[in-house]
Amino acid sequence: MRIVLKLSLIFILAIQCKSVEENKQSENDWVETQKSRDYFDYAVYIQKHPKSKNIEKALSEYLFLRDSVAGFLGCGKYNTSLSFVDEEKVLFDNELKSIDSLSFITFEYLKNGIPNVSTHKYDVQIPQSNMWDSISKVHFDIVFYDKPFPIKSLKFVLNEISDGIHNYKKYLSKKWYKKPYNELTDNLKIEIDYLNDSRLSFFDFSYMNGKRIVPPPPPEFDNDKFQTEE
Repeated sequence: MRIVLKLSLIFILAIQCKSVEENKQSENDWVETQKSRDYFDYAVYIQKHPKSKNIEKALSEYLFLRDSVAGFLGCGKYNTSLSFVDEEKVLFDNELKSIDSLSFITFEYLKNGIPNVSTHKYDVQIPQSNMWDSISKVHFDIVFYDKPFPIKSLKFVLNEISDGIHNYKKYLSKKWYKKPYNELTDNLKIEIDYLNDSRLSFFDFSYMNGKRIVPPPPPEFDNDKFQTEE
């Protein structure tokens, strides 16, 4: 019994130490991110630290800086749209999904694309190698149709999507280097991170008063045409 109790205490202390370290890293990254005037950096921060207390501030700054870019076009052929239904469900490319399923869905979407439609991939040179391989082009457009933004649900969604993206990094690590991601050198981790750490975009459509963007099918995408529905 004493051994079990000691092991439990060690486990709890380990979790607490990890949480403290993650919070410290999140705050350090936030200090650096705030120095940037590039909205991409705020999206990277949000993806990297989905549980951060700074999410609302980061999102606000992202939207402000992004909307300041002349001629910005964020919707794209390889973007998948996600909007909130309630505290437990979202629309993922217009299909109703539970939030707790998004990690698996995200990973499968990155790995396989849309079956029988498109793999949504492009070729890259494998970091620190002469070999080439294809990786996912997919970005995730998180769309808000109501204010105030559902920050609590957003954090759950971000955590699931970020976890799915991290699993995709682990998949690439195994595929390319035959090693778990956490056993890679720091330089290789940075290379894989660079290919995957800016997969989130955010859109505030709350001004549309209940209308929703209906994205056209990926193969037929046209940047100049949007549809709305009541």
